Amino acid sequence: MRDVNGAGRRLAAWRGLCALSRRFRADQSGVTIIIFAIGFSVFGLAAAIAIDYARVEIEHLRMQRAIDAAALAAAHRLGRPDQEESGPASAEAFFKANVRDGTTLAITDMKMDAATGEVKITSGGRHPTTLMNVFGVRDTAIGAGTRVVRGDGTVEVALVLDNSGSMAGTPIAELKDAARNLVDVVFAGAMGNDKVHIGVVPFAGSVNVGAHHRDAGWIDTEGQSPVHHENFASPRTRFQLFNDLGTPWRGCVEARPAPYDVNDAQPSSGTPATLFVPMFSPDEPDSGNANGATYPNNYLNDFGGSCPTPEQVCTKYNTRRERCDEYGPKPMTPAEAQSRMCKYEGAATPSGLGPNYGCTTAPLTELTSYKEDVTAAIDGMVASGLTNIGEGLMWGWRLLSPEAPFTTGRPWSETKNQKVMVLMTDGQNTYNRYSGNHNWTNYGAFGFGVKGRLGNTNSASALTNAMNAKTRSACANAKARGIVIYTIAFRLENDTTTRALLGDCATDSTKAFAASNGAALYQVFQAIGREISNLRVAG
Repeated sequence: MRDVNGAGRRLAAWRGLCALSRRFRADQSGVTIIIFAIGFSVFGLAAAIAIDYARVEIEHLRMQRAIDAAALAAAHRLGRPDQEESGPASAEAFFKANVRDGTTLAITDMKMDAATGEVKITSGGRHPTTLMNVFGVRDTAIGAGTRVVRGDGTVEVALVLDNSGSMAGTPIAELKDAARNLVDVVFAGAMGNDKVHIGVVPFAGSVNVGAHHRDAGWIDTEGQSPVHHENFASPRTRFQLFNDLGTPWRGCVEARPAPYDVNDAQPSSGTPATLFVPMFSPDEPDSGNANGATYPNNYLNDFGGSCPTPEQVCTKYNTRRERCDEYGPKPMTPAEAQSRMCKYEGAATPSGLGPNYGCTTAPLTELTSYKEDVTAAIDGMVASGLTNIGEGLMWGWRLLSPEAPFTTGRPWSETKNQKVMVLMTDGQNTYNRYSGNHNWTNYGAFGFGVKGRLGNTNSASALTNAMNAKTRSACANAKARGIVIYTIAFRLENDTTTRALLGDCATDSTKAFAASNGAALYQVFQAIGREISNLRVAG
């Protein structure tokens, strides 16, 4: 409105000058010339002011956007050990990227307060005039200020991070660096005030809930679950078998039977299928009982332990001399050899392979407000094993839930609290199959493939498709519960199926990210961290 009114006043002045000039047109031409000269001078000055004012306003808006961007860039450095160096450096880079080349405008003051989560910046300088320069006004002063603060709510974050074997080496190092950066961003300004809680779920073929939960009420210690004894001839519990072998349980658990594998039903002995069964990988058949099949986890003698002395039969017959050159135990079928229980009792503790086969990750870290616990969990990640995206996601959900198995999450009804999951993977869901193996697959979170928990076929594609379907269901259920899900496809440019899965899993398309290398992964985690932090320009 200011420009429109100014133009109206200038037009009225011009009309007045014209009317005045007509009064003197016949006999006072000299006066008319003077009045016209004055009119043109006044109008020219007004026009010059208006044009230069508009240009100054445009420059001021550009500077305000630049300083807002600078403050937001500096804010993600809050709380880092080098915040006093990296914060101003980031702010300066973003400021320069958003103002004109060659400008004299600059950041004039900057304060970073990690305790309050606040960044204050002012900027200023002089902007050269154009038309007003004719009247001796060569430049004009402009300035701007901004303040970035953290929102007043609380946030809980589950970092669900792929630790499978394909992440070994450089990828896991890049992931650790990127994840630590997100933690720095989210915890900035929230240290010690209980506004931010973060948990970490490293996942591969299974998830490690921590061996210290062995006696928890949600662990199936008594063998109640319908899948607890599915691989054994008699009902000894998994922990009894661990004790028989003198081997501690590492902490991994199986997926619950459907539909509890994709929902957050509270574990209860009243509904045994909701309890979590400790993973115990059975000893698979010896070569003499394998019928030529390949078994990846043979760690006991099928006739050892407390098993009775087996019937001896000829295992190597010399047809030329018509005699037996070698005797040995009578072979059993692979299924019988695998399921027998006596071989565990009194057996020597296995080395290398064993009952913890398939449990390859470090334990998860429950929600905590202590940043050092989160960074320690990230630093402790190790890449090994297969990929089970759905189980990783489900345990991220369970971390965020206020109900068992973990109860540190805030109530679902708390309006100013946001529950967020960041799910990152570098590969597709995988369950190894073995041709001719009576188990069909390796042992993993869904047991052996032959038990049908992933369907009744054992092709690699069918197993992956079944796991993808479960992952989609888990994502849909978690989102319906109110969890905001970010997904990151890392180095998956050639895997359209998994990228589509992650896109469907994310809360919306703006929360589905892709990173083709470590530098891009760092930037993605940083961007997500800033969104989670709910940083905003406060004025």
